[in-house]
Amino acid sequence: MKKNLFIAALCFAALPLCAQISQNPVNPAGGDSYSFSATFDEIKDFISGKTKEPVQVDPVPREKNGENAQDVKELPPEASDAAAVDEMTRLAQSGNANFQYNLARCYDRGLKVAQDYKQALYWYQKAAEQGHDKAANNLGCLYLDGKGVAQDYEKAAYWLELSAQKNDTYALLNLGSMYEDGNFGSPDYNKAFEYYQKADKLGCAPAAWELGHCFEVGVGTKANAKKAFSFYKKSADLGYGPAAYETGRRYLEGDGVKKDAALAKKYLEIAVKKGELKAAGLLGAL
Repeated sequence: MKKNLFIAALCFAALPLCAQISQNPVNPAGGDSYSFSATFDEIKDFISGKTKEPVQVDPVPREKNGENAQDVKELPPEASDAAAVDEMTRLAQSGNANFQYNLARCYDRGLKVAQDYKQALYWYQKAAEQGHDKAANNLGCLYLDGKGVAQDYEKAAYWLELSAQKNDTYALLNLGSMYEDGNFGSPDYNKAFEYYQKADKLGCAPAAWELGHCFEVGVGTKANAKKAFSFYKKSADLGYGPAAYETGRRYLEGDGVKKDAALAKKYLEIAVKKGELKAAGLLGAL
């Protein structure tokens, strides 16, 4: 299924499971792969000393990470955004993989700097070459979507596989999508289903959503409406907005499940909180 979702996750959160990171979908301009993002304010808070421990899911070894947390030059909380960008750049240039990744995110999203996919590509690769799994995933996404570089499925798969080997759930999702979309030739729905299952077993909410789609239309498995709904609901219970909307809608309309106004309200309210504005319209019918 072609993606129209971009998943945001906090780069410094010490959370091992995709479902625990953040499930707020964003519609990127021209992008369709699962990637990680970071808010500039959180990066700045760390540099300013408000947060002390920049922990990542798979820490880069000390000897490969340049300056560590103790080497970071703290800025006063009122420091300008430009000063924060300058300090982040200094740390990235020193070889700190975390800040190479964060600087890449700034260029990728245009956070306090002019959006520049080529710079994002450069810094993602620097971090990925040091073993930063999320940088490898995001680098693969740039090759997959052709941002800042010519679209190259082979290189996309190379970096995504490196990330997936560390059980990075978004990399698993992206690889599943590539197999489903036929980026390696003919679509391989069985392989796509396999990758979605791997991500789901790691607690990833978007993966449960993808499996719901697979069971609904028969991608890599036999169509099963009951299982499709169970995975949509599972994804919703993990806080994924699109799944919360779909689950609420089905409870409201009795689509494949017994009507339940209370449950419809519960899930539609979750969907609204996650940015699914169309859910507000359905809430008005309750």
